Amino acid sequence: MMCIIMMNKVVVSLFITSVLVFWRTDVYAYTDSRPLLPPFPNGVCSGSVVTIPQDELYSTRSSPFNLFSSIENIMLPPRNIKVWMPAEYHKPEFRTHRFPVLYCHDGQNAMEDADSWTGSSWRLAGALTRMYERDMLRIEAPPIVVLVPCGEGDFAPGISRRHSEYGDMPHPVSQAHGEFMATKLHPYIMDRFRVRDGPEHCAALGSSLGGQASLQLMLRYPKIFGAAACMSPCFQAGTIAAVVSKSVSSERDDLRSKTIYIDNGGDVDDTRVPVIDVMDHFTMNDRWWNPGYWWLDTSLQPMIDAVRAILDQAGVQYRYEKFPGGRHNERAWAQRIHRPLLHLYGKEDVNERVDLFD
Repeated sequence: MMCIIMMNKVVVSLFITSVLVFWRTDVYAYTDSRPLLPPFPNGVCSGSVVTIPQDELYSTRSSPFNLFSSIENIMLPPRNIKVWMPAEYHKPEFRTHRFPVLYCHDGQNAMEDADSWTGSSWRLAGALTRMYERDMLRIEAPPIVVLVPCGEGDFAPGISRRHSEYGDMPHPVSQAHGEFMATKLHPYIMDRFRVRDGPEHCAALGSSLGGQASLQLMLRYPKIFGAAACMSPCFQAGTIAAVVSKSVSSERDDLRSKTIYIDNGGDVDDTRVPVIDVMDHFTMNDRWWNPGYWWLDTSLQPMIDAVRAILDQAGVQYRYEKFPGGRHNERAWAQRIHRPLLHLYGKEDVNERVDLFD
């Protein structure tokens, strides 16, 4: 009888062990085979966000006795700025670790669908988190992301604050924006957060005019910004001229040391951008009208080609990707946000394997 009981215990133990092994294998197989497809998860994705109050960065008290402060507030109205920190930032094993920093133009559109002006965001934190979980990044932990919102409203009828802040290279408001980013915001971030020093750890990212603003930061302040990622960039004449100037001057070698990413959608051969995409209007907030700017990526192609030709002539390495039929809005950029992030932070073999996301 005792022998039978012992045999039964062995059988039960083997059964439980086999079930656990099967369960663990099944769980890991499911995790490993989870589709790696955009759009990525919405929101902060296990990370955390802190808000920098506007009065810590801007001169919020205008006075007739402080003309500079008044002019500064007119050019760059004060606004709160959010900073996303990956979950690793607060983990004990990373308590002495310093993180790369990524400055994101149009930061209100980058992470939370509900905050975006079109009701769809780039899902940037979701992309970074998912790729880090898959060991696709060459860095030890995801970067800190500084979400810099654009100015709202108009200076005057027909003169957009955003178009001025992210405007052409000679534009005084564009220059003020670059100076603010380099001389006020970046030192503040360096002082308050555990970030790595040096241009090789500091990048800027943006779309449309925000892509132009990102390239400008790298051109204007090369000792601070070592990389620029430009999705569907709207390059204007002054910015193109600045690239020419850098490429033929003694700063050419410095330009060659930078990391540059450029992409766009638009019409390609028989693949045309649809005039209407009904999915643009199913949003996470009340901003249901999203025109999609179906013509814009195609019309921006000549300026993008001009910048590429200059970089090619100067021997500057960069990555360019074309997405046939891609629209000019946040939903479209959410479908490919992993591409600039992989160029900035991805392992080389992963960066070349776009089929991983098919």
